[in-house]
Amino acid sequence: MDAANRRFEATQSLLGMRGFRAPMGEGNNPTGCFVRESTFTIGPNAQRRLAGFATPPTYLVLGIPGTEADIHVGIFHGSFCSPPDRRRETFKLTRLIDKVKADQGPGHQPRTADQLANPPGDAQTKPAWAACWLLGDTNDLPEPDGELLPHPDWASPQITDRVHRTHRAERQNDRSWHSYTDTDEIMLNSGMHDAARWAAHHGQLTALAATAGHARPDQGGPVRIDRPYLDAYTVQAVKEVHVINMKGYSDHDLVVIDLWRRKLVEMLQRRTVEALPDWRERPYLPRVTTPDRRQSVASLARNTARPQAVS
Repeated sequence: MDAANRRFEATQSLLGMRGFRAPMGEGNNPTGCFVRESTFTIGPNAQRRLAGFATPPTYLVLGIPGTEADIHVGIFHGSFCSPPDRRRETFKLTRLIDKVKADQGPGHQPRTADQLANPPGDAQTKPAWAACWLLGDTNDLPEPDGELLPHPDWASPQITDRVHRTHRAERQNDRSWHSYTDTDEIMLNSGMHDAARWAAHHGQLTALAATAGHARPDQGGPVRIDRPYLDAYTVQAVKEVHVINMKGYSDHDLVVIDLWRRKLVEMLQRRTVEALPDWRERPYLPRVTTPDRRQSVASLARNTARPQAVS
């Protein structure tokens, strides 16, 4: 534990950020979050507790100068071995999504000039809505709609890790296998949006590259299980999403989400903007029809960035 604390302190110093960690759970991989204090406001009670998780999420309430709306941030790690636990814990995360109140705010209905000039509340009053960012290793797959990387063929003889297959897919009555997509389904049903899909919709297709499984053909090969979910307002502030190749550093790639600050403030204020429709009402990309998974993996991986050495 002392060594872990030293690494944690060193990481804060190297990044120039303030670090937060959730309590240790059943495994040896606690979640954490590093926040740049020159970008975000951090109140005295920024870190909150979420109970009932095998690996507790790191839950923070942050702010951005220029708006009073809170940003509820959850860094989570879905169960690697239990689809029912992943589903149950994802539902528990929806308590943060409930803070969004996408149907509230001066941006929901047509505004008069007077309403635009005089939004409700003042500097001492929090608005009735908030933003929500849920970022994590989901340990299950996204729904196929809008994806460029087909799901693994779980019936393939190349997949020899049968226990892992049981963790990731469910056998059907016809003896076929269907990938678990519970996390994505619950997030989308709750009005959240995948920031990588949003970036791909705006031309950056490499945002949908695989984030793990590159060296595990026995487990189905490359998959996009590390995903960033943003609410229907702030996802519109996403500028770019990059998947950074972390070979030699980690078995998971790094997902970087770059947001426009001005747009983020505008979305938090909700004065002149509207929430996006639910994903199912207007998907960004059509269902993938190509059967060649290997070609899709190679094409998406070709342009992913490599990490830069830190001196």
